[in-house]
Amino acid sequence: MVASVAAVIGIIVMGVMSVQYSRALKNYGFAQGDIGKVMVAFSETRSCTRGLIGYSDPDILKNLSETHDKKKASFEKYWEELDSSISSSEEREIYDKINSELDDYWKIDSELIQLGTSASSAEDDKAIEKKATDEMAPAFNEIYQDMVDIMDKKVNEGDALSSLLDKVAIIAVIVMIAIIVVATKISSKIGKEVADGISKPLDALKNRLVIFAQGDLRSEFPQMESEDEIADMVKVASNMATDLNTIIQDSDSLLGQMANGDYTAKTQVEEKYAGDFSGLLSAMRQMKTQMNEVLGKINEASSLVSAGSQNLAEAAQELAEGATDQSASIEELQATFADITSGVEKTSDKLNETYQIAQQYAQEADNSQVEMQGMVDAINRINETSQKIENIISEIEDIASQTNLLSLNAAIEAARAGEAGKGFAVVADQIRSLSEQSAKAAVDTRQLIEGSIAVIKEGNEAAERVTVSIEKVINGMKEVANASQELSGIAEEQARAMEQAEQGIDQISEVVQNNSATAEETSATSEELSAQAVTMSDLIGRFQLEE
Repeated sequence: MVASVAAVIGIIVMGVMSVQYSRALKNYGFAQGDIGKVMVAFSETRSCTRGLIGYSDPDILKNLSETHDKKKASFEKYWEELDSSISSSEEREIYDKINSELDDYWKIDSELIQLGTSASSAEDDKAIEKKATDEMAPAFNEIYQDMVDIMDKKVNEGDALSSLLDKVAIIAVIVMIAIIVVATKISSKIGKEVADGISKPLDALKNRLVIFAQGDLRSEFPQMESEDEIADMVKVASNMATDLNTIIQDSDSLLGQMANGDYTAKTQVEEKYAGDFSGLLSAMRQMKTQMNEVLGKINEASSLVSAGSQNLAEAAQELAEGATDQSASIEELQATFADITSGVEKTSDKLNETYQIAQQYAQEADNSQVEMQGMVDAINRINETSQKIENIISEIEDIASQTNLLSLNAAIEAARAGEAGKGFAVVADQIRSLSEQSAKAAVDTRQLIEGSIAVIKEGNEAAERVTVSIEKVINGMKEVANASQELSGIAEEQARAMEQAEQGIDQISEVVQNNSATAEETSATSEELSAQAVTMSDLIGRFQLEE
């Protein structure tokens, strides 16, 4: 802040000095040059006027007159520009005085030029010289002296301003040095205080974090008076220790309850398990869930074992009682199986005879099918022949049509021949009559053949239907024969099965006797298993499980 104040002061001083230097250059430095240009132009104007008075050559006078006008115009221009650099009331007073004197001076100047250009004798020249000496010279000197006074004013004011600016610069340097020294001392003091304010709290926080890393989560953290980043760090570390202590206490409580057999325990600070701590909560929940599932299944299994052992004991007793009854029933079953085996053998023989008969009828049906197929082929040949006859009739109709056309042409030619062609006309009529009869006969024959073809088609379709029916009958008879053969095979297999069943019944008889002895052993074992199930149920009852 102090350095910023010094910079602002330096900028203000530099700005003021820059403005003053610009003002000095404009109002004093450049203005002195402008006054010099005015004085030079004014002197040159007077020199031209004196030349116009002294010379008589027209060319010289013309050149001097033009130069005079240019110099006068330059003077007036410079003089007007000088007005903007007038900076004090004294300068303004002198400037206004010169303006009033210039009016008189230019009148005298104009009169002398007119007299000088119109002079015709030496006496006139002397009078003009005298007027210039008496009137123009004093006016010029007075104006020139006033201009020198303005110049002096500018020089004096410029020197005073320069001296002032030098003093201001020295004062500014001294002030800047003083500010730098003060800023250095203040910054050193502030830096030391800031360093102490940072290092001491950080040391205290470091010592507490060392203890924190060793497992001390309950000791107080150092108190910070300031509200800065270090205080924020202490606050964050304290909150972290509190949260971590809460998580550890909650985990200790959960694991302790589960170690004591209570698997219904739940966390009360679930929101604290954030970030990587969520894995710890997830692991404990998974362990609790698995233990609940395992112990629950063991509990269910113990109940089932207890119930099963009781049922097994009752079943073993019933099995022992029923074994004796089964032995008598098996003897009766042996006699029954012998009768069934005899009947199955007879059934097998009858099915074999049925298969032979069905096979013969199937062969006869195959022969009928072959003959029916021959009849169908013959009908198809008749149908093809009818088609050919129909084609021949079509040709006869074409021939009749052409004959009729020829008879018509012959009649036309006979008519053209007149009497000589009458006999030919009679022949043409007979030919036309024959062609018409042939065409009619061909049409009648076509109709008869078409009717025959329709009847043959119906017979062909009926033969095809009969053929299909015969095929179905043949297939059915074959299926009956095959079924009879399969039934014969099945009957034979049943006979063999019955023989094996008789052997199995003998084995069952032996097994039943063994089961009777085993049932008594099973009953004793089930009673012991029931006692073990009760013991396991008591052990599981020590744990509290979720429903």
